[in-house]
Amino acid sequence: MTDGSRGTMRTTEWTMNGKGLRRTGLVLIMAVMLMVTGACGYQLIGGKGIYGGDISSIYVPVFKNLTYEPHVSQPVTESFSRELLSTGLFTLSYEKADGILKGEIIDVTMSPSSLNAQGVVIEKSVSVTVKVSLSQKNGTLIKEFSIGDSEIYKIQEGAEEYNRREAIRRLSARMARRFSAQLLLEY
Repeated sequence: MTDGSRGTMRTTEWTMNGKGLRRTGLVLIMAVMLMVTGACGYQLIGGKGIYGGDISSIYVPVFKNLTYEPHVSQPVTESFSRELLSTGLFTLSYEKADGILKGEIIDVTMSPSSLNAQGVVIEKSVSVTVKVSLSQKNGTLIKEFSIGDSEIYKIQEGAEEYNRREAIRRLSARMARRFSAQLLLEY
């Protein structure tokens, strides 16, 4: 071998060793990342339910309306029921319920939100506050939540009532999503 071929051979060995070191370093970094993310407390949910799998079926009676605002219980109850079903962790049942989700509509208020140039109200804000309690079927309280939200709706002749009901539906859906997120974060 000539000096030129030795130089090429050494360069090839050095390049192969460098690639090997890079691969080893990359594998080592990936192993450390896997251990770190595995230690974050995340775990796969085994089966359905929460509270150690004790609650996988929930009964949701119509929320009590403690306000003077009529027809607000139905959309709020539907939103919470729909959200619980959408998680995939629960079924809704009356006879075979492991838990009960009771709700009370504490407050519903409407207030002007914006005025036109003549000082006439063109938008209103509706605010709803709900207290939700989750208990086991034997009556043991697991957790109580208090959730509130508001939504702005337009005042249009002949459509104000419809717009208000739709605003209540939208804010109910948001409250139900927040409730579901809080519930799943804790269990």
